[in-house]
Amino acid sequence: MDSDSRVLARMMRSLNDHLPGERKTLKELLGEDKPRVVCRDGSTHRIRKEELETIERIIGRRWGEEAERLRLPLLIEMVPDYGRSAARIRGRIYCEIVQTILHEEKKKAIDEMIIFRPDVRRLRRALPSATQYAFMTSTS
Repeated sequence: MDSDSRVLARMMRSLNDHLPGERKTLKELLGEDKPRVVCRDGSTHRIRKEELETIERIIGRRWGEEAERLRLPLLIEMVPDYGRSAARIRGRIYCEIVQTILHEEKKKAIDEMIIFRPDVRRLRRALPSATQYAFMTSTS
C-alpha cells in the first residue's frame, strides 16, 4: 500500500468514527429503555423508540429469521462512484425498508439500491436516528 492509499484509508476511518463499533439487532434495541449503540469514537448514538417501532411495522412478521439479523442503524453509504448526490443502500431487508419509507413500488428482492439527494433527505427525515451516513471510497 503506497503512502497516498494509507492517507486516504486513514481519512476514511476518521470520517466514519461516528459509526457504531457494533450495530445491534432491532430486537435488542426494542428491548432497551434507551436504545443506543456505542460508536467507534467512544460516543453513544441514541435511536428513538418510535423509529424502531416504524421499522418493526414495515418488516412485519413476513421476514421471519432474516428480521432477527437486521442490524441498526441503517447505513446510507455515500459512494462517489455514483455521483455527488448518490447513496447506496445494501441488503434486501434494508432496501425494502427504504422503498417503503420512500413510497416506491417494491422491486422483486433487490439486494442493493441507489438513491439520490431528495430521497436521502426523505429517508433521513423519516428515520433521523435510525440511519447514519457511511463514507466509502469505491463500489467494491
